[in-house]
Amino acid sequence: MKKPVILCVDDEKIILDSLEEQINARLGEEFDVEVAESGEEGLEIIEELEEEGRELAVVISDQLMPGMKGADFLIKVHERNKDALKILLTGQASLDAVQKAINGARLYRYVNKPWEENDLMLTIQEAAYSFIQKRRLEQYTKEIQEYNRLLAALNSAIQDLSSEIAYDKTVRKIMNHVIQIFKPEYAYLIVQGSNGQLQVRGVGAKEKTAQETLMQRMQNDLNAFTKEIIQKIMNLLHGAQVNYQMVVPLSKQNKILGYLFIENPEQKTAFNPKQKESLQMLAAQAAISLDNALLYEQLRNEKERIEQLLKELAQKNQDLQESIYYARRIQRAILPDPRTLQVYYEDSFIFYREKDIVSGDFYWIAEAGTKLYLAAVDCTGHGVPGAFMAVMGSNFLSQILQRLQVDDPGMLLDILDKWVKDTLRQSSDSEVADGMDVALCIVDMETHELAFAGAFRPFWYFRNGELHEIRGTRRPIGGAGKYYKEGEEPPFEVFRLQLQKGDTFYLFSDGFIDQFGGPEGKKFSKRRFKELLIAIHKEPMERQRALIEEAFEKWKGDNEQTDDVMVIGVRV
Repeated sequence: MKKPVILCVDDEKIILDSLEEQINARLGEEFDVEVAESGEEGLEIIEELEEEGRELAVVISDQLMPGMKGADFLIKVHERNKDALKILLTGQASLDAVQKAINGARLYRYVNKPWEENDLMLTIQEAAYSFIQKRRLEQYTKEIQEYNRLLAALNSAIQDLSSEIAYDKTVRKIMNHVIQIFKPEYAYLIVQGSNGQLQVRGVGAKEKTAQETLMQRMQNDLNAFTKEIIQKIMNLLHGAQVNYQMVVPLSKQNKILGYLFIENPEQKTAFNPKQKESLQMLAAQAAISLDNALLYEQLRNEKERIEQLLKELAQKNQDLQESIYYARRIQRAILPDPRTLQVYYEDSFIFYREKDIVSGDFYWIAEAGTKLYLAAVDCTGHGVPGAFMAVMGSNFLSQILQRLQVDDPGMLLDILDKWVKDTLRQSSDSEVADGMDVALCIVDMETHELAFAGAFRPFWYFRNGELHEIRGTRRPIGGAGKYYKEGEEPPFEVFRLQLQKGDTFYLFSDGFIDQFGGPEGKKFSKRRFKELLIAIHKEPMERQRALIEEAFEKWKGDNEQTDDVMVIGVRV
């Protein structure tokens, strides 16, 4: 295997010679060193390396060179090879040039001339080993992906075979799955047939000619062909190591039913240990399926056992349903009574509809001094996962208020965001991306001033019959850097409104808007939701709740509820 390349570019040959000598002394056993006296020559060398299929690990370039400057050269290198690590080696580069290289070439490091040899070599060594580590990780990822492909294909094959009871169909399916999963040149299945006689089934994998050649050999002298295959199998079973052949027994309860044998005799393409392990797994299911096909009549005696299994599964399902319904009782006990809002605003409503017994949407009502806190929160997911998030979110909001007495909605959302990320151990590279969208109002009940902040959720209000929409900040609570890098999130904007008598305002999750239904099976949409509120906003709030529920049911029809639904309405 060819070694990765470290490319040095400098218009002073004495510097190139020095660099080449120092790098070879430090890394020569693992990397080859190439040198160029200009950016143009460096690009030519890179093109030659690409044609030879060689990897470029590190590029070290001077900045001040005739013709193409170092920063421009590194940018061109990055455009065609983003994996190579770039180092700018210079004694007179301006800050702008360095910044240009950093931005345009993802500069790994820049080192000033004259350099200290050990420091420079450590920098190059770190970059080179970083490249190697990345390649190893990519190879490992590739192997994992291939193994996952094998597992997925095996799972599909096992399900397919487990549902088949006809003997000939089972044999054909086994051979088809072997070819599809392992892609050998030839595959053979030796089994005792339903008539008690030894049978050899053979399949050629890719080319039609391979299949025709195989069939011709079997037709000419089946006995000789069978003996040849059996001899190959015996050689492998007795320790002959041939990496382009694999054989596994079809065994069930220590009973050998036959053998699966695959080979690549022409290309000599080797099979790896994961493929052998996977072939053994497939052979295990193949043995079960063949045995079941041969003993189909005996399966009738298993009827009572299967019925008992179904009964146990039904009982487990019932137990699970009861547990979830009990969880709903707990969740509803945590949520405030919907009538609590009417203590503060008599003409108000909360329309709340879970999708899967428990909900990922929740509303939060609290009071501190003269301030009323009201929030509509939409957590990631629904059902049991969403409910866990909802319980956590409701608890955090109450704790923030009790401990910190926060009366600014933007600050409250900032604290909630930090608590959620800390609790879920979220960071920019975290795999846990769960979070929540929040519409939060704080109303001073004496001055009637409303302050609103939203995390991807809006605030709508009517004044003198006109609908006003205040969009929340495009930033979620939690989310592990899905939208912004850690520390770069925008602040939550706060909107303030002096409430007037007759004003009507609404907080809601996206469940109603995203519900599929209607004559064409489309989403209800934001536009339709606005039109609905415009049509009904002058009605008494309890009447509005009934009309919203009626509109939701009519639109949903026989469709499954898409998500949890929550709408909060208040008239001043």
